[in-house]
Amino acid sequence: MYSILNPNVIYQDTSSDVTEHDIDVVSDLWEMDGHSVYRGSRDPRYTHANVYWLYNEDLERVGCSEHNVKDQADFRLLWFRESEFGTLLQEDGWKITDDLWSYLPRHTFDRAFNEGWTMPNTFLERCLYGSLRVLTWKDIVRLPTVYSCSKCGARSLTSSKCRTESSVLDIPQTEKVFFVDEDMMVHIPPSDSSVWFRLQKQQHGDDSSHPPTEQAQAQDSQPEHSPLPPHAPPHVPLPEQATSEQPASH
Repeated sequence: MYSILNPNVIYQDTSSDVTEHDIDVVSDLWEMDGHSVYRGSRDPRYTHANVYWLYNEDLERVGCSEHNVKDQADFRLLWFRESEFGTLLQEDGWKITDDLWSYLPRHTFDRAFNEGWTMPNTFLERCLYGSLRVLTWKDIVRLPTVYSCSKCGARSLTSSKCRTESSVLDIPQTEKVFFVDEDMMVHIPPSDSSVWFRLQKQQHGDDSSHPPTEQAQAQDSQPEHSPLPPHAPPHVPLPEQATSEQPASH
């Protein structure tokens, strides 16, 4: 999830488990933003702010408070959401619906399992010749790089002697973008989500992000909103040219 005090920082460790440095820490119960939580000790991994993880009464981690290093009274609260996209962007309203296969034709489902492209990255690989896009939360932080060959037209998420040209993943039709987790469950954003602005910013080349790390760099300093495009219809066909008309590599 993006830090609020320093949006160039991303907290990746957002499981419900107690962090190692909070084991056996004694804490009082606090009321924070309508939540009854215990506050752990300062997380030594972060230097941009004094970060304290927050736990519910079942000792499940539910968020964090980040305090300005120069003014402890200046702090922000961040909370985990059911949707990992909502957690990343600190947005309410993300809905987890059915798995991706429910949105696609049966023959696509059969082909995916028969050919082994059942994970987000392997599925996206098959979509590069069409307009369908499958994005995880890591792709929101930084869109994948696509490697292509100007001679044969091959496209892939991995480079090779043939595929030497690189570019950021394009998004031809926003209504054919699916946000999925590692289980291929589809997450639908709220109408005022900043996710579209973030993707557009990367598409226009304004991206200073790096691959996600414990303190990965984000690409913008303040979330901004753009209108939500129409959601993909219930049955979006996978571009057949991704499998049947794929150019042969050199």
